[in-house]
Amino acid sequence: MKAHFPLFLRILCWFFLNLLILIAGLAIMVHVQFGSLRNWLLPESAQMQIQAMTQALTEDMSRSDRGEWKVELARLSAAYKMNFALFDRNGHWVTGVDLNPPPEVRQAMTYANQRLPSPPAQPVPGMPPPPWQGPGQGLGPPPEQPPLPNAGPQANRGLGEPPPGNIPDFPKSVLKTEHPSAFWLLVRLPPERLPWPDLVPMTLVGQTPSLGISPLLFNPTPWLGVAGVVILFSILFWFPLARNLTQSITKMTRATESIAEGRFDIQLQETRRDELGRLSHAINRMTARLKDYVTGQKRFLGDAAHEICSPLARMEIALGILEEKCDEATRYCVRDVREEVTHLQQIANELLNFSKASLGESHVKLGSVNVAEVAAAAIRLEKNDVEALEVEIPQELNVLADAELLRRALANLLRNAVRYAGNAGTITLSAWHEGVYVIILIADHGPGVPAGEIDKLFNPFYRVDPSRTSETGGVGLGLAIVKSCVEACGGVVSAANRVPNGLEIRIRLNSVE
Repeated sequence: MKAHFPLFLRILCWFFLNLLILIAGLAIMVHVQFGSLRNWLLPESAQMQIQAMTQALTEDMSRSDRGEWKVELARLSAAYKMNFALFDRNGHWVTGVDLNPPPEVRQAMTYANQRLPSPPAQPVPGMPPPPWQGPGQGLGPPPEQPPLPNAGPQANRGLGEPPPGNIPDFPKSVLKTEHPSAFWLLVRLPPERLPWPDLVPMTLVGQTPSLGISPLLFNPTPWLGVAGVVILFSILFWFPLARNLTQSITKMTRATESIAEGRFDIQLQETRRDELGRLSHAINRMTARLKDYVTGQKRFLGDAAHEICSPLARMEIALGILEEKCDEATRYCVRDVREEVTHLQQIANELLNFSKASLGESHVKLGSVNVAEVAAAAIRLEKNDVEALEVEIPQELNVLADAELLRRALANLLRNAVRYAGNAGTITLSAWHEGVYVIILIADHGPGVPAGEIDKLFNPFYRVDPSRTSETGGVGLGLAIVKSCVEACGGVVSAANRVPNGLEIRIRLNSVE
């Protein structure tokens, strides 16, 4: 016996496996983008770009006057879509855009400089004092700064830490502030490259309202690529499971639809080991039992109708003899009994026809049948009843069917149309090609059928008029016989109301060229 593997557990395992793979992919992406997470908002590519920018800026500053620094910063601002400014070791603005950073940014600048050696207390001979320093005032050591409680871990560890390994690096970090709402890039310029001891170490500060504006801080291309890969992988990962499930469910749906239509020659594969496999097995068992039950029921109807025919025939003969020998008053009663016997014979014959049509699908031999010839035979059979009839059937139209079953179906449909709509107008019998099929249509101008009753028309013993007298149409087996005959020929029959009034019966059979 095959091991049972529940479908719920299978989907759950598949989900967690997909989740683990996605987490692993995200970890790899973070490692590639951010390295050791020392600057977790700065991917490796951005860090290298900032280092190159800082080196170029430092070299330009060392070769130019202080008055030209603002031009260099303006060029950087235009290139990287950020506002740049320079600040000294105490967090005082030197040049560039007057950013007026919030306290947490100033704390981050001075906090990172606490671990650096203090510059000389007096200006270097020959160097003019900075504009914010009065005569005789030295810069002095930076004031003691407490740890930054609100600046984030990247501020406390980003500036002033040595770069990992032997890769040359400038300390840098990114801060996020709420008032104002902005991102701040802090990069300490290398002091050994700037010949201004009164200013170094200087901090390059960049400010942008959003990470997505400046390509220096965030490049969405790798993330979009990873997102696309993740989506594609998830689709490819889940597609086999989803396709496998939907295919099985689709097959079961088609099988149950066929069973609902009365076709029991459906056999589902039972290779699955989950709930769907058990359901397939249950459907196959149900189909086999329903087939035996329905077949036995129809065979019983046929046998019962056949057995009833003999005594009814003997009764009719006896009533005929009795009618000849009785007086006129008694003869009237005998005629009434004889009519009832005749009605019983009609019911028995319909039951026989229904049983033969229902059981004939297994042994009927289909061949090429000319629709026009079969229609003409059906019309001849009903010639006493059909008056206003239009026939529009090409002579070369052939279908795959059994001639006798198709003739019986068309005759019953013509009889039904005459019975319910014979006085309402012309009855039309037409046929035409529709792709690989041939459509046969019988249409009338009668009252039609209530919309909710259309699907019940072909049920055995069903009639819109619940009375079952010979005047109102018999016992309701005519359309059931039509359906059995058409399905035995491999076709499909359906009914629909016409606009503004009338009913049409459509038969679809396979075409034969």
